[in-house]
Amino acid sequence: MKIQEPKYFQYKMNTNKEKEHQENQNTDTDVTLDEEMVENVTKESESEKETDQRRIEELLKENTDLKDQLLRFAAEFDNFRKRVERENRNLVDNTVADIISRFLPVLDDLERSIQATEAKEDENPLLEGVKLVHKNFVKILADMGLEPMESVGKEFDPDKHDAMMQMKVEGMEPHLVVDEHVRGYLFRDKVIRHAKVIVSA
Repeated sequence: MKIQEPKYFQYKMNTNKEKEHQENQNTDTDVTLDEEMVENVTKESESEKETDQRRIEELLKENTDLKDQLLRFAAEFDNFRKRVERENRNLVDNTVADIISRFLPVLDDLERSIQATEAKEDENPLLEGVKLVHKNFVKILADMGLEPMESVGKEFDPDKHDAMMQMKVEGMEPHLVVDEHVRGYLFRDKVIRHAKVIVSA
């Protein structure tokens, strides 16, 4: 004869079994959740590493570009500085050359006065004063860069000489400067006044 358990005990046993089953399911779920969390954290970490690496590469490229720009700007500025210095130097040289060229007629007059007075072969204290003025004047102009041309006996050069006339001179080859009517001058190796000369035919 089978003894039946009271309903209360059956219910209790069933409830316990359900609890055990639910706990087992919860444990499995917790393990699954932990694995997913670890996987997600790993993925996020790898993603962050890739992002950091890309950012580092971008920063390195940006740094290289900025260095290139800086070098270009430095080169352009250096060229600009040299160009400005060259232009300023040319401007100063041209201004000084223009001033000196205005003084050349005065220098010519001084030299003609000295030559005319010396031709009289008279001792004249005024002549010595004029010579002293001429000497100082020539020295000042020479210090500024003025240099007289030596033309007589040299080959005619159209870049330096203006031919006033040609004449035959025995014993002299053609195209040589026979005489100089007006002296030519150079300023820092540039002609600021052509010499007016007579050339052998």
